[in-house]
Amino acid sequence: MFLWASPQANGPFSHKMHAPLKMKCVQCHTQADKAERAGFPPLAQCKVCHTEMGERTIPSQRLYEIRDFVVFSHARHVAAAKLECAACHGAVYEQAVLKVERSTAMKACMDCHREHKATLSCTACHELGQ
Repeated sequence: MFLWASPQANGPFSHKMHAPLKMKCVQCHTQADKAERAGFPPLAQCKVCHTEMGERTIPSQRLYEIRDFVVFSHARHVAAAKLECAACHGAVYEQAVLKVERSTAMKACMDCHREHKATLSCTACHELGQ
C-alpha cells in the first residue's frame, strides 16, 4: 500500500499526518537518543512503511542551528537527562508546519538548565580554548 504524506510527488513531510500512528520520534529519527545529532531520517527509513515510494526525496530544512562553538548532544539530553523530545521541539504531531519551539541562544539553554537543575558549568557546553 502506498501512503504519501502529500498530494505532491515530492511534497513536504507532515508530522501531523503521521500523528494517528502514535509513533515514537526514535522510530524515524533512530539516532536521536544515541548520537550527538538526531538528523533527518534517510529515505530507506521512510521505505520501511512506504514501500512503494521509489526514489522520491522529502524536502527538509533544518530549523535548529547550534553555533559551532557549542557542544550539544541529543543523546545526553534524551537518554541521560531523560528529556522528552517535546521539551525542545514542542508538540510536532499537532503542527502542520514545524516551527522553532525553543531558542538555541545561550540564555534559553541556561534557563532550561536552571529549570531542570542541570549543570551551569561553562565546560558542559563549551570546549575551552577553541
